[in-house]
Amino acid sequence: MPKRCRDHRDSDLPQKRIRTRNDTGPIDRLSRLSNELLLHILSFLPVSSLNVCQRLSHRFHALGGDSEIWKRQYYSQWVRPRARRLANIRRTTLPAKTDYSPKVATWFDHGHLAQEGNWKRQYRLRHNWSKGLCRVTEVEFPQPPCSPTLVRFCAGVVFTADSAHGLRAWTTRDSACCLARIPLSAPSKSSMIPTALAVSQIQDKIEISVGLEDGHFSLFVLNLQTSQLDLQSSHVGSSDAAITAMALSLPYLMVVSQHKDLTLYNLRPGSHQAGETEIFEPRQVASLKADNIVAPMTLSLRVSSFEIVATIVYSFFHIGCGWSLGIQELRLGKDGQQLDSRLATTVDSQYGLRPLQSRKRRHSAESVDTQPPITPGAPSILHQQPPTSMSYSHPYLLTSHADNTLTMYLVVSTSDSLFVQGGRRLWGHTSSVSAVQVTNRGKAVSVSSRGDEIRIWELETAISSLGRKFFEENGVQLNAENKEPGRIYHDLGSVNVQELTLPIGFDEERVLLLREKTGTQLLECYDFT
Repeated sequence: MPKRCRDHRDSDLPQKRIRTRNDTGPIDRLSRLSNELLLHILSFLPVSSLNVCQRLSHRFHALGGDSEIWKRQYYSQWVRPRARRLANIRRTTLPAKTDYSPKVATWFDHGHLAQEGNWKRQYRLRHNWSKGLCRVTEVEFPQPPCSPTLVRFCAGVVFTADSAHGLRAWTTRDSACCLARIPLSAPSKSSMIPTALAVSQIQDKIEISVGLEDGHFSLFVLNLQTSQLDLQSSHVGSSDAAITAMALSLPYLMVVSQHKDLTLYNLRPGSHQAGETEIFEPRQVASLKADNIVAPMTLSLRVSSFEIVATIVYSFFHIGCGWSLGIQELRLGKDGQQLDSRLATTVDSQYGLRPLQSRKRRHSAESVDTQPPITPGAPSILHQQPPTSMSYSHPYLLTSHADNTLTMYLVVSTSDSLFVQGGRRLWGHTSSVSAVQVTNRGKAVSVSSRGDEIRIWELETAISSLGRKFFEENGVQLNAENKEPGRIYHDLGSVNVQELTLPIGFDEERVLLLREKTGTQLLECYDFT
């Protein structure tokens, strides 16, 4: 058989190297080194090179994944730049203690990671958050009830409440698995319609408060070790109107009813031990009556060792700058005695003015009456429509709007004053924003009304740039690598946008959405790990 003619394309292939007897090949000098020396060498490599090293051999896989190396990488990438940024804000020099220290407790605002053992995982988690990289899983709920489903997220557990299925707990590790469920009412009674839901964790238990349409509220307890969900007690509220909002920070519960009554309860009067489950009759600590509150609104409850700070944020119309926010703060002692009641608005921030309390501190030597009056010009932040949602987690206050934007404020609350500063518009969404949530660390998530655009924000950077141009106004769009494009809605012309408003919740590892589409309810979990 004649030989195959040599193809001209074969000349492009590398020639096979012929080994000779004296050819020893490249010398492997690294494998002879001790693990201590190799770890020292690897500590100087960038992240991309560390990932390559882990693919070389089993030994290098273990060395390249050393937790101390990734701990240093985490510090260099996330902790030290933040310390530099804060030093620039305060116009101070970077203190020497910002040099790397293996003691996480000395890292500013990172004490919650002191027990972290897998620093490569923590680095990957933080990196994925910064890029919006995640994977999504969907769980379809049973036939949705007529009343809306309420959703809250706490300690890796999703709680849902509705009139048909009662209170249910789902784990995010296996979102298709329902951990526990319990009816909201006895079988002999008619079904109750839940209208508000709040959760709070103490040690290995999560306490859940469910507000009902008839003004009653019930307290449940989920044991995280046994996954046992029990009814703890049921109580009659101060009003027979439906409960519209709740905030829970044990042992205190704040409730707002449809009659615009705000009531603060102590759920365990006489008890001083955290996690104590003995049943007490709630004691009313304080109450407020509002003439009118326009939805949306948000509640905040902060409990310290010596006082309770209850806050309600609501919207109102201002002739000069359109829709603004009012903040009512109630400070009480642990004995229930009212210490102070204060009110602040975002009007000054919308005009770009420094709050009066801030001006007082700058001009403390002169009387306020002698200061020249400040005449506001046109507002820099003008809203012709009320916000679509709002979220307040001290000190961050964030609102979403139908004009595709968010507005961020910084709430300053001291022992003698309450004021708002730092009004800033955040751009990036391409359609109306329907839901927003922020944490006290400045991390926020926003969702468009169509549900097809989810963005994550680092508001600490925005606060750092007050008075200067902010280069990260667009946030980061969440990008699920395993989600097919265009799955949400191809034609929204006949869809009622109000039915697509999505409650959201998130923690350090996940973002959760409850999506309603074509009569079906889906719990979507976006995992960044």
